[in-house]
Amino acid sequence: MGVGVNRFQLIALISWQCMNFFGGSNLFPIFSNFIPEWRCASGPIGKSCDAYKLCHINQETVTFTHMTFHSTAYEFEWFCDGKKYAAISNQVQFFGYFFGTLLFGFASDVLGRKLIATFAVGLGIAATVVSALLHSTYLIFVARFFIGLAIGGQMVVGCTFIMEMLLPEQRMFARAYFNWGISRMLLTTICYFTQEWRAACYGIALCCMPAMLALIFIFPESPTWLLSKGRLDEMRESEKKIARIAGVEYVPVNHPIPEKPKSIIAVMRSGIWKRLVVLWAMWFTAATSSYATDLASSRLSGNLYLNQFLFGLVLYVSKVILGIVDARFPAFSRRVLHQGSQFAAVACFGALAVFKLVGYNGVLMLILNILGIVFVEYTWDACYLCAIEGVETSSRASATGSSSFIARIGMLLSPLLSHIDEGLPGTVYIVVVVLGSLNLIQSYLFLVETKGVKLDEVSVDGHEVKHEDDEELQHLKK
Repeated sequence: MGVGVNRFQLIALISWQCMNFFGGSNLFPIFSNFIPEWRCASGPIGKSCDAYKLCHINQETVTFTHMTFHSTAYEFEWFCDGKKYAAISNQVQFFGYFFGTLLFGFASDVLGRKLIATFAVGLGIAATVVSALLHSTYLIFVARFFIGLAIGGQMVVGCTFIMEMLLPEQRMFARAYFNWGISRMLLTTICYFTQEWRAACYGIALCCMPAMLALIFIFPESPTWLLSKGRLDEMRESEKKIARIAGVEYVPVNHPIPEKPKSIIAVMRSGIWKRLVVLWAMWFTAATSSYATDLASSRLSGNLYLNQFLFGLVLYVSKVILGIVDARFPAFSRRVLHQGSQFAAVACFGALAVFKLVGYNGVLMLILNILGIVFVEYTWDACYLCAIEGVETSSRASATGSSSFIARIGMLLSPLLSHIDEGLPGTVYIVVVVLGSLNLIQSYLFLVETKGVKLDEVSVDGHEVKHEDDEELQHLKK
C-alpha cells in the first residue's frame, strides 16, 4: 500500500491493536450475560420465567441445555427476577467508560500521552484480573466500573498517542489492518476456548500485556505533544529514540509550533466549536447505532460463536478493502467515507426495521445485520479520523475526549433501546435509521474535509502556522 511501515511503527500498530482489543471488552456482555435455555423435568425447552418459577415451587430440578458459555449471568443467576443485575453490570461499565473518555483525555493534554496511556492500560489489566477473582455481585460491579474507566482512557489517549506517531498516509492503514474486526474475532476465540467468564477475563488481560510492555520499555513521549509544550530538547531526544528503534537515520525536521494547550472552555470559545458540534453529532450517532445493534445481535438465531466470529471476520475484510480504496483513490475523501457509509447503514437498518415489523426472521436478517454493522463501523473510522485530523495539537485530546464523552451518552442509551426492542420489535432499527438520517444531513452540510493533513500543521482559525525558526521559538523556550 506504499505506507512504508518501519519497526517502530509496526510496534505502535500492534500496541494500538491491543488497546483496541481491550475496547472490545464492551462487547464482552454478549458472552458474560449469556443465558442458556432450560427445561423443568420433562417440560418444553425455552426461557420462560413462569416455567422457571413454577419448577422451583414444585421443587423440581431445572436443567440448563446448550451450555454454550458459562457466563457471569448464569453463575450469579442474573435472569428472570435477577435480570436487573445483568443490566446494571452493563450500565456500570458504560458509566466508567463515560467518565474515562473525558478525564483521561484532559489529563493527557496536561500530563502527557505516555503517562496517561500507561496508567489506563495498567488499570484495565488490573481491574480485569481482579474482576475474575471476585465472588460478590457488588464487588464485580465496582471492578467493571474501573474496566470501563480504563477502556475510555485507552480508546481516547491510546488512539491519540499512536496516531501522533504515524504518518498521515498510515492513519487509514492503521484502521484498515489493525481494527475492531480483529478485536471481535479474538474476543470470540478466547470465549470459545475458555468456555467460562473468569478464564476469559484472564485471556483478555493477557492480550493487553504487549501494549503495556511497549508503553513502559519502548515508546518515548509523543514528539507532537512535547512540541506543543515547547519542550524542544525533549522532543528531539524523543525523535532520536524513535529513529533508533525504527532503524533509520535521524534527520531533524523543522516543525510548525502549535498553540499552547487549550481547555475545553477555551476550545468552545474559539472558532473550533463549530467543528466540535459536527463531531459530537457524528460520534453520538455512531455510538448509539453500533452498541444498540451489537447488543441486539445476541438475539439472532444461530450459533453464538459463529455469528460473532462472522461479524468480526466481515468487519476485518471490509476494513482492509477500505484501506486499499483510501490509498489508491485520492478522491475518496473523509466526507465521502462518512456520508456514503451513513447512507448505506440507514438503508440496511431500514430494511431490517421492515422485516421486524412483518415478523420475518430468516437468514437475510443476519446478512443485513452484518452489512449494517460494517457500515456503522466505517462511520466510526470517519469519526476518529476527522477528530484527530480536524483539531490542532493543543486541544486534540480534549476535543477527542469530549467527542467520545458525547458518544458515551449514546452508549448509555443503547441497553435501554435493546430492552424496549424486546417488547416493541424493530425499535432499535427505527431509532438507528432516524438518527442516521439526521446525521447524514448535518454531515453533508457542515463536515470539513481533512484527508492528508499534517497533524502539527492543523489550524482552524485561519492564522499562519509558525515554525521552530520563528521568533516564537525563543518565547517557547522561556
